[in-house]
Amino acid sequence: MLLLNKPKIGLALGSGASKGLAHLGVLKILEENNIKPSYIAGSSIGALIGGLYCCGIDLEMMIKLAKNMKTEIWMDPAVSKKGLLAGKKVEELFRILTKNKTIEDLEIPIRIVATDIINSRRYIFDKGPLWQAIRASIAIPGIFCPVEIDDLVLVDGGVVDRVPAALVKEMGADIIIAVDVCKGKNNLRPKNLFEIIMQSIEAMENTLVENMLTEDFIVISPIIKDINSLDFTKVDLCIEEGEKAALEAIPKINKALKDYYGSSA
Repeated sequence: MLLLNKPKIGLALGSGASKGLAHLGVLKILEENNIKPSYIAGSSIGALIGGLYCCGIDLEMMIKLAKNMKTEIWMDPAVSKKGLLAGKKVEELFRILTKNKTIEDLEIPIRIVATDIINSRRYIFDKGPLWQAIRASIAIPGIFCPVEIDDLVLVDGGVVDRVPAALVKEMGADIIIAVDVCKGKNNLRPKNLFEIIMQSIEAMENTLVENMLTEDFIVISPIIKDINSLDFTKVDLCIEEGEKAALEAIPKINKALKDYYGSSA
C-alpha cells in the first residue's frame, strides 16, 4: 500500500493592530477542523499571535489574555523623539509570555517579519529571542520607538509585507493559508494622531497587498469594519469575524488537501 506524505500547511498571519485579534478566531476554527500548520509567518499582531501559538500557549488562554489586556499594561510614553511609546512595557510582557524562548526552541517553525528602514527592505527573524522579534515586528512607525539591533533600525513588518504568504511558501509549505484582517474600506474618521498614523499605514498597505495575495494562496479575510486599530476592547467581535471567515474557507482548504493527495497518488 502506498503511503502518502502529508502536505505541509503554511499559515501567514497578517498585520492589522486590534483587528488582528481575528487571528484567534481563525486558529480556533482550524484547530476544530484538525488543520494544523506546519509553518507560520507573521507580521505585527500576526507575529505576536503566531509567536505565542508556536510557544504552545492554549488558545483559550490567549483569548483570556486579550480580554484582560488593559492599556496601562503596554502603554509607556517615550522620552525619545523616535516614537510616542517607548515599548519597554510590551518588551517585558513579551519576555514573560514567551518564557524567554528563542525562535529555534519552538515546535512549529516560525518566521517573523520586520522592516529595515535603513536599507528599505524586509527583515526576517529566523533565530534569536522570540520576544525581540515580536517587539520589532509590532513597532508601528511614529507610535512605538524602533528596535535597534547592531546597524539595523527595525519597525513594523506590515510596512513591507502585511500578509507574509510568500514567506511560508519559501519555508516549504505545500498549501498556504493567508489571513488578511485589513481587507476593505475603513469608514472611521480619525480623531487623533494615533488614528491618523494607523489609517495612513493601512491605506499604504492596502495598495501593496493587492498584488501579493495571488490565486496560489487560500485567503481568509475577516471583515472588521469601523473599529479603531488601537481599540483592543472589541475582542469578541474580532474573534467572531475570524471564526466566520475561517468557516467559509474550510471547503477550499479541504479541496486543496484532497487535490494534494490526488496528485500524490
